[in-house]
Amino acid sequence: MLACAFSGCASVRQFASDVDSGPPVLIVKSTPARAYAAGVDYLQRGDYDAARREWDRCLAMAAPDSPARLDCLVARERLESPGAYEP
Repeated sequence: MLACAFSGCASVRQFASDVDSGPPVLIVKSTPARAYAAGVDYLQRGDYDAARREWDRCLAMAAPDSPARLDCLVARERLESPGAYEP
């Protein structure tokens, strides 16, 4: 059977050509602004841990002088202050 796979037998070629992979999947690259927005979404849902993770990701990938970094830093600090987001 191994020899058949290496020799390019018809059944292997047919399997490979019948596979419909569909359209290519678009992978959206994350940006600090998207991580900040995702953190806000999680915060609105009440998932504070996920919001913290997103804002940490934002801080990790943002440039030191980026406005998005400042937004994430302020949001992260407000999240840590007691009672800041309590209803």
